[in-house]
Amino acid sequence: MSDTKELWRTGAMYTLTEAARLSHVSTPTVKRWLQGYNWANGSTPPLFGDAHDQPLVSFLQLIEIVMAKRFRTRHVSAERIRFAHANARRIYRVEFPFAHLRLKAWAGHILRMMETEDVSLPALDAPGLNTLPGLVQEAMEAIDYEDDLAARWYPLGKIIPIVVDPRHAAGLPTIQNRNITVEHIKARFDAGQSIGFICRDLTLSHSHVEQAIRYADKVAA
Repeated sequence: MSDTKELWRTGAMYTLTEAARLSHVSTPTVKRWLQGYNWANGSTPPLFGDAHDQPLVSFLQLIEIVMAKRFRTRHVSAERIRFAHANARRIYRVEFPFAHLRLKAWAGHILRMMETEDVSLPALDAPGLNTLPGLVQEAMEAIDYEDDLAARWYPLGKIIPIVVDPRHAAGLPTIQNRNITVEHIKARFDAGQSIGFICRDLTLSHSHVEQAIRYADKVAA
């Protein structure tokens, strides 16, 4: 995807460490998923297609890491996720299938590929395919899509107004519609400012400030 109008979500944005913190995946795991790795008797390819050797990660890559984490939470092996991702890219001709709105429609197919690993893929048209796992469905419901690709991500769900939007604050988590980063709120709290003072100074509700501080603590953990 080389169209410059898409650079806000395909361009380099997050360090590997930042992507790991936001997705709650360890930095070594993020590196292995993006770059593959060598071991004594061979090598393991990356999880998402060609090796990504750059030090920065795009927003769409971050979303794919988040989705892969959800699949792994459901005990789907990395090998099967890799197989499904590669086939989804080939069959549906999209670069970031796990960050695509049509994942909902593809879900059964992708899960079927994960289960069968049948390279002839007859299961794509088979009846009674599985539905999205609950955790993956929850992750998709926390994403806003534009032109069928992820555009905004609400890491705690849309009921909590904390959003990761690559067009604002360099893609850092912010308070929805305010462009105030949770890191800024947490830094002021750590510096000794009371929640009440922060609320008045930034014109935020007590709930929003508390949620931002808790989320910043969670990401930093």
